[in-house]
Amino acid sequence: MIKKIKYIFLIFFLITNFNENLKSQDIQAIAVIVNDEVISRYDVNQRVRLILVTSGIPATEENVKRIEEQAIKALIDEKIQIQEAIKLEVPDSPDEINLMLDNIARGNQTTAEGILESITSQGVNSETLLNQIKSELLWNKIVRGRFGSYINISDEEVNIIYDRTIQNINNSQYDISEIFIGFEDESEEKEAKELTERLTEQLKNEIAFEPVAQQFSQASSSGQGGFIGWVSEGQLDPDIISNIKNLEIGSVSNPIKTVNGYYIIKLNGKSEEGGKNPMKNQYDLISVSFNIEDKIMAQDFSDNFISCKRLDGLLENYNQKEVNVIGKRLLQELPQELHKELLEKNAGNTLSPRFSEENIDIILICDRKDDIGIQVNRDVIEDNIYSQKMGMMSRRHLRDLRRDAVIEYR
Repeated sequence: MIKKIKYIFLIFFLITNFNENLKSQDIQAIAVIVNDEVISRYDVNQRVRLILVTSGIPATEENVKRIEEQAIKALIDEKIQIQEAIKLEVPDSPDEINLMLDNIARGNQTTAEGILESITSQGVNSETLLNQIKSELLWNKIVRGRFGSYINISDEEVNIIYDRTIQNINNSQYDISEIFIGFEDESEEKEAKELTERLTEQLKNEIAFEPVAQQFSQASSSGQGGFIGWVSEGQLDPDIISNIKNLEIGSVSNPIKTVNGYYIIKLNGKSEEGGKNPMKNQYDLISVSFNIEDKIMAQDFSDNFISCKRLDGLLENYNQKEVNVIGKRLLQELPQELHKELLEKNAGNTLSPRFSEENIDIILICDRKDDIGIQVNRDVIEDNIYSQKMGMMSRRHLRDLRRDAVIEYR
């Protein structure tokens, strides 16, 4: 029996040691050399795993192969960006990296700790994500420092967008998210087209849009999962408008070619009413629950409700079961069954009683603020133009550095 236990232990030791050796070999194996610095097979495999984990793309053999190609390109770019930052002595700090991670986490409705715990539990080294964030942080500093003072935005450029937006203010408004893949020449255009086609195929198979945008999009909105928000027709490229007009809410477009790159647009919402969107009306709500047998009391409470400011005094007269503060919510965030009645009522009103097996719920409208539509702001327009020009400068500078780099594939 002792010999058998020793034998089993020996087999376990050999298997464990073999797996560790494989990992060690993977770390040491060279995938690419960029200006004499190594990107290992381990780095590539970790990036592939990160993309799969965060995007939800199925880990099929075909997907892994395609993602590996994209991962290698991204790692090469990041290596070049880090090298340039070291050359220019661009500083970074853990606090800056943590702040960017916090922003990503908020976009995914979680915490920085939650993201790191999630990826590490699925076999991704946390440094894989943190290094990706670090390279983006440093590159943004490089681009702003090098080109920021050279970007000029004329009043005429702002006026063109402003006038076009005003002309279209009574047309449809769109709540959108974006994925942008840029190109500078025919070779890059072909790659951008192929990548956006593959991503679109995955997105139409119900893969989450936000993490895909975070991993693949080259737009400044990538950190927010590609989220743009509400825009009017005048603020969008005509090619984009023509491709999203007939989209269903929640769906994504086919790749849209523009002058500088390809877009994939997700339509989150749409308004037809002169820019005013009832679904963006904001309500401040409180729910008061009564026992199911107290129907007369619940109705009497509803009839006597006037204002949430006087709620405490009113509740002294009733034997309510529970008071829940729902808080401020957009109509689109509330159950659809409440929409019609909420649109018909104002602050100081109650909704019809909601009955369950044990409770009667009375929903109180403490306040209501109707959406006033898109407000055309010249500063916002100028910021958008600036971001677009900065993005173009960034892609061109990276292309030049990539062209001058010595890249050796293994």
